[in-house]
Amino acid sequence: MLKQFLKGMAVAVVATAVGLGCATQTYAQSRAVNGKVTDSKGEPVIGASVFVGGSTNHGTETDLEGNYNLSVPSGASLNFSCIGYTTEIVPVGDRTVINVTLKDDTQFIEETVVIGYGVQKKSDVTGAIASVKDSDIANRSSASVAQVLQGKAAGVQIVNPSGAPGSESSIQIRGYSSNSKTTPLMIVDGLKVSDINYLDPESIASIEVLKDAASAAIYGIEAGNGVILVTTKSGKSGDANGKVFYNFQHTIQSVANMPDLMNAQEWMDYMILSGANRDKSEFDYDGKTDTYWPGLMFEKGYITRHTAGAQAGNDKGNIYVSLSYLDNNGIIAGDKDVFKRLTGQINAEYKINNWLTIGTNNSIERSKSSSVTESSGANTSLLGSILTYDPITPWTYTESDMPERVKMWLDQGHVLPTDANGNVYGTSIFSGNSLIWHPAVMRDRTDTDRDSFFLRGTTYANFTPIKGLVITSRLGYRAGYSNTHTYNYELYVNSVANQNMSINGRSENRLFYQWENFANYNFDIKKHSFSAMAGMSFQKSMSDFVYGTANQLTNEKINFRYLQYSVNTTSMSLQGIPMVSANMSYFGRLGYSYDNRYFFQANFRADAYDTSKLAPTNRWGYFPSVSTGWTISNEKFMQDFKAMTGMSFMKFRASWGINGNVNAMGKYQYMDTLAASMADGYDFGNDKMIPGVAPSGVLPNPDIKWETSHQVDLGVDVRFFNERLGISVDWYNKNTKDLLTSTTAPANTGSTRMYINAGKVNNHGTEIELSWKDNIGDFGYSISGNIATVHNKVLEGTAAERVQGERIWNSYYMTYFEKGYPLWYLRAFIIDGIDQETGAPVYRDKDKNGVINDDDRDYAGCGIPDFTYGLTLNLNYKNFDLIVYGAGSQGGELLYSLNRGDFAQQNTLREFYYKAWQNPQSTGYKYPKPDYSDTYFRASTARIFDASFFKIKQIQLGYTVPKNILKKVKMGSLRAYVSLDDWFTFTKYPGLDSETSHAGTSAAGLGIDYGSYPISKKLVLGVNVSF
Repeated sequence: MLKQFLKGMAVAVVATAVGLGCATQTYAQSRAVNGKVTDSKGEPVIGASVFVGGSTNHGTETDLEGNYNLSVPSGASLNFSCIGYTTEIVPVGDRTVINVTLKDDTQFIEETVVIGYGVQKKSDVTGAIASVKDSDIANRSSASVAQVLQGKAAGVQIVNPSGAPGSESSIQIRGYSSNSKTTPLMIVDGLKVSDINYLDPESIASIEVLKDAASAAIYGIEAGNGVILVTTKSGKSGDANGKVFYNFQHTIQSVANMPDLMNAQEWMDYMILSGANRDKSEFDYDGKTDTYWPGLMFEKGYITRHTAGAQAGNDKGNIYVSLSYLDNNGIIAGDKDVFKRLTGQINAEYKINNWLTIGTNNSIERSKSSSVTESSGANTSLLGSILTYDPITPWTYTESDMPERVKMWLDQGHVLPTDANGNVYGTSIFSGNSLIWHPAVMRDRTDTDRDSFFLRGTTYANFTPIKGLVITSRLGYRAGYSNTHTYNYELYVNSVANQNMSINGRSENRLFYQWENFANYNFDIKKHSFSAMAGMSFQKSMSDFVYGTANQLTNEKINFRYLQYSVNTTSMSLQGIPMVSANMSYFGRLGYSYDNRYFFQANFRADAYDTSKLAPTNRWGYFPSVSTGWTISNEKFMQDFKAMTGMSFMKFRASWGINGNVNAMGKYQYMDTLAASMADGYDFGNDKMIPGVAPSGVLPNPDIKWETSHQVDLGVDVRFFNERLGISVDWYNKNTKDLLTSTTAPANTGSTRMYINAGKVNNHGTEIELSWKDNIGDFGYSISGNIATVHNKVLEGTAAERVQGERIWNSYYMTYFEKGYPLWYLRAFIIDGIDQETGAPVYRDKDKNGVINDDDRDYAGCGIPDFTYGLTLNLNYKNFDLIVYGAGSQGGELLYSLNRGDFAQQNTLREFYYKAWQNPQSTGYKYPKPDYSDTYFRASTARIFDASFFKIKQIQLGYTVPKNILKKVKMGSLRAYVSLDDWFTFTKYPGLDSETSHAGTSAAGLGIDYGSYPISKKLVLGVNVSF
């Protein structure tokens, strides 16, 4: 009965789809053709598309037994296609019964994923691995690899603390699990790197994310936060003639969301209502100025990208070469937010003989950038001033409207900041000593330029002495430098707040290399498959830097703004020290499978760092893992069920493992060290301070050890209807313990602090990935989505009292690490109501003692979202293609914290005025009466908002020119496209951008908005051409 019911449903669905979605056509001399579509094993192919050749609306699909029936015009041909099989075109002729056997698409069936020190068939994977292919990230306008990953893999959260050109994004896998750094380990072509944003996204072939402990355990001490494996492109075998390609993008970008701030009249009314000003006479208002600073400081920016390259390959070797240039001029008026980068990729491999293959993968990066200030806790940043400078201050003054106070400063001989035409910038009458100045002055007060050059790569040799055994020796290397030059202009802004000239510069050289030797051995005995891997890794990192400051130059013209021309004064400073660290690892893996049904894998790694991390007794860390899989769909007893349901694959997975977190460790935290400074030495003979050496104040604790994570993962992968429908579900539970923290040392020791292992954090959640793909004649489509929940809780604190995190200006610490709560939760004053007569907030008296103070603050949310998700839709019809892709997060909270306690006359969001209590007759208000003296309000739930958002990251329409036309001009391919990137955002958060409004990348600042550079919306025009 079930089989007949499903068969009937399938037929009904197909009939409805064809009837509703296709136009009816009438063919002369048609005949009824029927038949059966089977695979190479004789099994029916369910849901195969059967269409009349040359038509996209005259066709049908096979039912649950592989049968089809179709009216076909004489002389026509039939196209048989299905995901996972090669397409067959069969002439009809005079036949009325046509049975077809579809061949397996070998490339589709044998899809592989990259794992630690090897590759594995996707169907054999027993861990939780998310795979992102080059087609998923192609033609994005973003230069950041991390940003193009957003929404593409369940459980992978991209934290963007800034949308500025050249800014780096943080990747979090399965939430935050430590009070320290939680960045995953990143590997590019076998090389350990600190970030992956140096790569040109166009040069990436695939990205694998190892999420569970079993998949990541092969990387041991560095894998506690997950692992990201990036594989860059190589030349394709069988492409002996090669291909030359060129990709071009031109992007126009602008601010996506203009903040809704108070205008001049609203702001003055708000100031009086709040008590910051008594009446309008204090404003010295000219009656006409109404400055909307965002409208003046944001402009259209431009991004241009050129990528050219070539690739080729045959049975002996392959090569891939590309060169990419990026020029990103951001959305702040002027040229202070610019990022330029030249990136080269050179990958080659050659098979010298049957037992030796050599290869190399290299990335070369040269970049220059300048930036503006943002996300300052004291609100002394350009972005902060744009959002808070008062609207009654004009952009510039003319002779006729210049205030007397400004004229007085000029008469006193002060040089005030001016625009390009020499007009004096406006100065708020209330700015005083707040250090919040005119936004253009905040932009121009400092010149900061950075440049860097890095070579990153690997060179390897693969030896194959016997069948199934591959021995690899691989040398990885990173080398380069970075320079930063900062010049702070001498500025007179008002009679109180000014800036003296100063300069600083930093030059740093870095060298890293890793030498790894490992062997993979795979062999089969009938239905038994065995695999083994063993190896070692040695890594060494070296760096040296020089940093200097000065406040006087021999000449302040632009060519002399370097430390070379500084005048020797007592306020000069100079720093610099070489650093060296090394670590050694041994690792191995055993795998076994039987009859493609039962799978088992075990990993083990032992890691040790030099004495810079831990005492010799605790130096080694040991990290095991095991995982199993059962492909139940290959069992005999499942075959009837598969036929009834259309299931083609089902696999259960389970894994357990231990990983470490080397990022939690600083240098020499287990021992007392000596530190030199001017404050520690004194020359009694000459009565002056001299450099001296003194203990650092750390009480030695040789017992501290590695922070570790213990994780369990249960998963299931299911595919239906010949691979068209895919479902993957994972549940994980991760406990991170022995967190490293600093605590006060016992008073009788003479030390001030010591490091200990304390604390335990739990993360658990569910990850779901769904996909559907199909072809109907010339029309193909796919839709994929993912969602991941994360529940975070501190099970054991790192101290007896709650630990403070991020503090807002002139007020309270707002994020805390405490047992029983999420990591770095928001702790605020809870407003339970508003007094109708006075408009005063009614703060919750948590301890019921009649006094409101810090003890009454309570849990008010967390910056970590409850779940993240992504959705991608791909459509293609003949030569047209459409991509729609979006990503979002739900449940995180943000404290809107753009304020200073010493600057009551700041502008703010309009809703703080219009939705506030105005008088005893007010109704429907959300906020209490504004009160500039209420320090609790800035740290209350009134300023905490839901930061959930969904952003359509890309809507791209492309057209590929037909090959028969390109042959005439000797071109291989040509595609043009237009794209809207980050154009639409759906959120209730009133700030600039809920996606970037975080104080840094650490979890401690996730819930705080200080005013970050927003991600711009972009109109992208692009062309891809090859020869």
